[in-house]
Amino acid sequence: MSIKFTRTARTSNSESYALFQDDHNVGSLDIHFSDCVYGTLIFTKEFSNEEHQEIFARIEDELVDPVPRADFIFSVYQGKEIGMYSDSITEEDRAYEPVKKRDLEDISKLVKSAVGKKRNIQGKLTEHISVEFFESLGYRAKRGDSELDHMKIDVVAESDEELVLVQVKSGSIGLKQIENAVESISKYPSSKQNVAAFIANDFPVRAESLRKALGCKYGMQIQYYHTYQILKNLPEYKSSL
Repeated sequence: MSIKFTRTARTSNSESYALFQDDHNVGSLDIHFSDCVYGTLIFTKEFSNEEHQEIFARIEDELVDPVPRADFIFSVYQGKEIGMYSDSITEEDRAYEPVKKRDLEDISKLVKSAVGKKRNIQGKLTEHISVEFFESLGYRAKRGDSELDHMKIDVVAESDEELVLVQVKSGSIGLKQIENAVESISKYPSSKQNVAAFIANDFPVRAESLRKALGCKYGMQIQYYHTYQILKNLPEYKSSL
């Protein structure tokens, strides 16, 4: 069955897709990534149970499988589109020229470009604020240089005894990302005590148990900082994070 998933929107924690079969829109899909993967799938064409299973297998293999998760929870609906709402496009305009697959692809490209630029700016801003946060804790801090790019280290903070290597996420962070970063940081050559630190809006439910396990495995300190902790120290950035 030739179903194509065309992404129409993306944020740090979610994605939206239109489903096409032979250039006809046959449904929509919204996915939200947290500890579990949640989804809402709406079909506008009737499919058999076997076809449903095939579509779900493709969603899991192509869109969800690389993401660590505690569970995979989807709600599925069968219905029909009754309207479309927009600040700039009226239903009369849309009725006059119905949306085509290529239109959604063009919109998707524009959304990706805008979201990508916003996320890049947000990420850089979060890094600068993180530098100031560690300075407020008494460290000498700076943004990581290109030599640390392969480790995905965004901020370096130092004291007389410690070298804190910080990975900064403007959204959520996964267990595998934490595990990979800690392993890399444990091998980083330093005359001081290496410390792995992570800043994010959301941490997985099992992040604390992983922190303890990795701390024992590598004999190093691992720190988690939520965005709200940064804002508590630096409330002037509340509108920026």
